[in-house]
Amino acid sequence: MDTITHVEVTRVAAERYQISWDECFTTEPVIIFAGADPLAIERANPCIEGAHQQATFAAPDAPTRCYFLLVPATDEPLIVAERPVEMHGGVNFRDVGGYRTEDGRRVRWGRLFRSGHMSKLTAADKQTFAALNISTVCDFRIDEERAHENTELPGAPAVHTLDIMPGIGDAHFFHRLFASADGPSEVVDAVHQMLETLVREAAPCYAGLFEALLEDPSGALLMNCSAGKERTGVGTALVLSALGVPRETIGYDFMLSGTFFPAAAEVPRVLEKYAVTRPGETGRALIWPLLDTRLSYLEAAFAAIDADFGSSAEFLRQNYGLDAHAVKRLRDLYTN
Repeated sequence: MDTITHVEVTRVAAERYQISWDECFTTEPVIIFAGADPLAIERANPCIEGAHQQATFAAPDAPTRCYFLLVPATDEPLIVAERPVEMHGGVNFRDVGGYRTEDGRRVRWGRLFRSGHMSKLTAADKQTFAALNISTVCDFRIDEERAHENTELPGAPAVHTLDIMPGIGDAHFFHRLFASADGPSEVVDAVHQMLETLVREAAPCYAGLFEALLEDPSGALLMNCSAGKERTGVGTALVLSALGVPRETIGYDFMLSGTFFPAAAEVPRVLEKYAVTRPGETGRALIWPLLDTRLSYLEAAFAAIDADFGSSAEFLRQNYGLDAHAVKRLRDLYTN
């Protein structure tokens, strides 16, 4: 597994961070530097020197988004950041940067983001969003969802509405399922089928995502749907595949929704969205597989890709024209 998955960055106060790691990153003492630009972190004034597996410190100037350069004595340096972006009125908002590709590059921090709905962004959230310099949003929701989960995004980013169905066949798939299902196991099976459908029947909808990426937006790009888990999860998996990130790492990123998607808090919204009338714990248990994050969901999508195309590379080539030239352009734009 990528060493970056063994490093955790947490903001413990407005201007204080804690960074921890295990021996899979390094057993050596580490010097930590900080900066607002991940490509230009100065090494003149370290935040801390000689740290072993954990460090808590104040970051200079504490910008909205802070990046850290970890320099072990002899091991490879690593740039890290907080994975989540704190949004009190949004869900599952996080940076997709830092992951190592098969050719030794890393996905650029602050260039690609993913999220769930942002329908209740606070004034502070909007300041945070503006500071991310997001110039392009690929919104996978359908019109009905946008009507109920709408918000005005700061900076007037270009929004590409790609209209991917939240179910199978039509927008009321889960309404019917929750009305008729005998129990949660049927919902688990349905989510597996939905992920297969996303790469079989909905594959053309993701073409706009790759068109936006190849246009090289002036700022960062955000992939977005209601929960930021399945449709956004597949979109992110396809982008990371194109950038050369191994599937094991893509699975790690997918499973982070289990940490950053507030499943319990989203129960009322999902019950209302799908008009679930079963009472109390019965209704909650029935919808839980849709709120849950399971690696088997992503594996179902990859299994469909492999069955139909043999590999992610061939899937991307046939569906989106990502030949060697286009893949090189993507990797030059979004990795370093």
